[in-house]
Parts: sequence; structure tokens; C-alpha cells
Amino acid sequence: MDEASLEAFLKFDDADLASNRAGVVAPGQKGRLLWSGIWRLIVGPPLAVIGLVIALASDNALVMIVGLLVSGLALYVAWRGFAFLTDSIVAKVAYVAGPLHKKVVRGKNSVSYYAVIGPISKRISSGAYNSLPDGERCHLYYAPACRSLLSVEPATSAEPMPDHPFGPDSAHTWNRLRWSWVAITVGAVGLLIGAHAATLAQPVHLVSHETTVTNYVETHGKSTTRRMYLGDDPNSYTPQSESSYNPTAPDYYSLIGKAVVVYTDTASHDILAFRIDGIAYSTDWYVHPEHKTVFEAANGAITVVLSLLAIAAGIFGIRVGFRMQGETSPRPLYAPPTVHQPVSAAWAAFGVLGMAVLTLLFLVVVTHL
Repeated sequence: MDEASLEAFLKFDDADLASNRAGVVAPGQKGRLLWSGIWRLIVGPPLAVIGLVIALASDNALVMIVGLLVSGLALYVAWRGFAFLTDSIVAKVAYVAGPLHKKVVRGKNSVSYYAVIGPISKRISSGAYNSLPDGERCHLYYAPACRSLLSVEPATSAEPMPDHPFGPDSAHTWNRLRWSWVAITVGAVGLLIGAHAATLAQPVHLVSHETTVTNYVETHGKSTTRRMYLGDDPNSYTPQSESSYNPTAPDYYSLIGKAVVVYTDTASHDILAFRIDGIAYSTDWYVHPEHKTVFEAANGAITVVLSLLAIAAGIFGIRVGFRMQGETSPRPLYAPPTVHQPVSAAWAAFGVLGMAVLTLLFLVVVTHL
């Protein structure tokens, strides 16, 4: 394996390698790290707020969990952006020697190829995958916090001088993404959302609308979307499937132009019951309004339990990480604080957790004004 092949397949050049061997991030690499951090910090926080709004606005446990997962993904993106940004500013290079391994990941409709060297995994082309030798020992230079590959050279090259200012390995960088803290953050937010949904659970408060059906639109995809338009109201109302009503409702298209009395919950456009031609068609919540309380409380409780499990998993990960830091391990678990900064390293994680909780509380206040 020659150096030119590595440079072509892993996207770096001789100048990058020379800088990295001296423990310095090359100017072009700084720019790439900076841009990678900026776009992640632009995308991550708004996406986290969107996930929180989705989770907070729903009374369904599945939707709450999906919203929390979106927020967790956004937190991952934002934290990665923070790692890229600090790597571009601190500009410390981590150095390690290890074998190069190839990995292929097959999805439903795609195949991805990776080169794995020590703690770094880099996506490569199929041509690079076929050409790179598996198991060849290399010197790896990478950004420690974001784990972005900077350059590689065969282990037959002379090792860098030990007095060069190399940064810490990625397990011991304070700004490295810690999955334990992500789990704790998402779990803490989910705990508040679930408790909020459970404590505010209430029965249906029926509101009637005496009007005329002006239009009905039905869209079929992975699921069926139903929209009914009533009178002069520009908003659409959502009926359930015809079989969800007792007795079974007539075809909705046949109701266009007919007078109807529609019953919904307060501040909701979901049609719980309607009366047409003297016949009432009702759902369970119309007949038993208290069932809505049970539904919302149960979904809130499910979210609380899953959030507590996420918090417990995060705490377990931190405890395991502390034990691993005292042992010799080639791949220690990532859990702050680091051995180099026993207290201050945790402040970044605590700050993210605090901001997430404050954002949730702000959204709760705004939605109830």
C-alpha cells in the first residue's frame, strides 16, 4: 500500500499529512471542520425545538416518543457540530497507530462502504473498498472531538517525534459526544412531557356545530387522510373511518351538500360524532367522554416509564465509563468527566441538559397562554 493511494481514497494530500505529522491541523482542514460545525449548529437546535413541539402537542405515546427521538437526533447533530467547531478552533491533532479494516453495511436499498482505523470510521467508495488492503497497519491522524479523519500513512513510515504537540485521544476530550448524556437529556425532557400529559388528562368537552357539508377530500398513501369542510369555515375537520362510528357512517362523499350537526372536543377538529337526516353516528369518546382521560393518562405514563429507562441507561453508561477509565482498554466507553478534567469536563453536558429543560418549560408556558 503506497501513500498516494491512501491520499486518493481517503481525501487528503501531502501538505495535510505534513501538518498533521507536526501535530497541527492544516488550513484547508480547519475550514472543512469549521463549516461542518456551523451547518450542524444551524440545523440541530431548530430541529430539537420541532421535536419538542411534536411531543408536547400530542396525547399519543407513539407520537411523543417520535418527537423525543427527533429531539435526540437534533441533540446529536448539535453536539457533533459543537465538536467540529471546537476542533477547528483548538486545532489539536490526535495520533494513533492501528490496523486498517474494511466494513460494508447493507441497507434495504443501498450498500455503504467504510474504512475503519482505530476509533475512526470513514465512508469510502466501492473502488476504494476493493483497493484498500485489509489489516494493513497505519498511522492515523484525526480530530479528537468530532473524530474526523485528517490523514493516514502506512506504518512503515517513521513515527512522529514524541515532542510534537499531539492532542488527547477522543475518549478523553471534554467536547466529545457522550451517548450517556444524550440519553439522560432526552429522558429528562421526556419525563417532563409525559408527566405534563398525564397530569393534564381530562375528559371530552363536547362542542356542537350545526352546519352544512361543503366538501370532502380523501387522500390515500401509507395511511388514509380524511378532510371534511363545513359551511364557511376554512378549516378542515377530521372524521374517523366510516366503520369507527356506531352505526357505521354512510359514505362521506354522499354527505356533500347536506345539513349536519357535528360534535368535536374543545379546540379540536376531530369529529367525535355527527347527526344527519335524524340519525346520530357516534364514537366511543362521544358516548364515554371519560375514556379520553384514561387514554391521555396512559400515554403520559408510558412516556414517563420509557423516559425513566433512558435516564437509567444513561446513568449506567456513566458508571461503566468511570470504571473503564481506570482500566486499560483499547476502546473505552465515552462518558464524562474525563480523566484529564474531572469536574469541568461535565459542564458542557450539564449545559445542554439545562438548555433542553428550559426550552421545554418555555414551550409549556407558551402553549398555555
